[in-house]
Amino acid sequence: MPSVAEQRRQLAEDAERARSGNVDGYSQEWIDPMLWKAYCGKRGEELYESFSDQELLDILRETVAELGRLPSQKEVFCVYRCYIRKRFKNWPTALRAAGLKDPKPVRDKKRRLKREKRS
Repeated sequence: MPSVAEQRRQLAEDAERARSGNVDGYSQEWIDPMLWKAYCGKRGEELYESFSDQELLDILRETVAELGRLPSQKEVFCVYRCYIRKRFKNWPTALRAAGLKDPKPVRDKKRRLKREKRS
C-alpha cells in the first residue's frame, strides 16, 4: 500500500486532472468507482486523517480565488468535497469556518448571550 505522502501526491494529481477535464463543473472522474475506492472508505481513512482542518479550508479558499466567487459543491474535486463535508458536517458550515460566509444570525437572546460570552 502506498504511503500517505504518495497518496496525497496522487490525490493532488487526480484533482488537477479532473479540473483540467472539467466541462460545466462536471468531470467523469467524479463518478469513477476506482477513484472512490482509492480515497474513501477504510482505505482512505488514513489519508483523510492526514489533512488538517486548515488544509481542507485552504482548498475552499483556493477555489474561491480561482473562481472569484463561492464555489458550489460540484466545483470542488469530489474527494476533497467528501473530506470537507465529513470534517465540517455540511457545506455551509465549512464555508463559515473558512471565513467565506457570514456566521449564522443568532435568533434568540439566550443563544446570542452565550455566543457573546465565548468571544
